Amino acid sequence: MITKDELKLLCELSKLHLSEDELDEYGKEMTDIMNLMDTIGESNFEYNPVDMSNAVPFSSLREDKVEQYDNMAGIVEIGPEVRDNSFVVPKIVD
Repeated sequence: MITKDELKLLCELSKLHLSEDELDEYGKEMTDIMNLMDTIGESNFEYNPVDMSNAVPFSSLREDKVEQYDNMAGIVEIGPEVRDNSFVVPKIVD
């Protein structure tokens, strides 16, 4: 588990300002993420395109929740530049 002092240091390095309540909430989330990374790190990732029996069963790591959203136009209309129902972002790599 990540300690509150470690989380405060991460926030300071990341230039984030969190309240004490937010620190508790994000501390729990960071602990969950670290536990997930430990689970993934313990897996055998030798790639074999034919045999996928050693694949990590990500579906067992968390529950996927599919939610319908009916206002896609409302989302894209707030973007600074939209093309074909998608946000246009500036090119940052040549």
